[in-house]
Amino acid sequence: MMEDLSLHILDIAENSVSAGAKRISVAIDEDEPRDILVIRIADNGRGMTADTLRRARDPFFSSKGKATGLGLPLLAQAAEHCGGGLRIVTARRKGTTVTARFRLGHVDRPPLTNMAGTMTTLVLAHPEIDFRYRHRRRGQVFRFSSLPFGRHARASSGTSAGLIAEVREALRTGLRGIGTT
Repeated sequence: MMEDLSLHILDIAENSVSAGAKRISVAIDEDEPRDILVIRIADNGRGMTADTLRRARDPFFSSKGKATGLGLPLLAQAAEHCGGGLRIVTARRKGTTVTARFRLGHVDRPPLTNMAGTMTTLVLAHPEIDFRYRHRRRGQVFRFSSLPFGRHARASSGTSAGLIAEVREALRTGLRGIGTT
């Protein structure tokens, strides 16, 4: 099991990049009254074939030619261990949505500790992709779009220390505004 849910999000988003997605949305809902944490990653990539979808939770299957594809099986295991589950919806040439549900207060639920770092990594590693991030907590919502940062990175032919700091600070400030990090 991965130590942090943000690492699961990074892994699934990288799968979306590999599937040719041009838009990737990450949505997190922390619903304390209902004791539910929902993480949803949606993309407009190739989608999965019926066979790939059927085998997606098999740790010994990978659509990338590797011997193992542990991302989805590990996320499913973590969610199920914490009173939740994993759902995958996919359509060829339209994309895939992965939704993981956890009991928010489950004692064994991995923390969601570094979303600013995870999203910064994704945005700067893939400036050509439109990343959208929404995080809802205690009735407050933080929204982030990578479009202005991606345009800046492409215009300057890469990332600079200033751009890295700007992206990271935009994410940290927004997350602090809803009482999380």
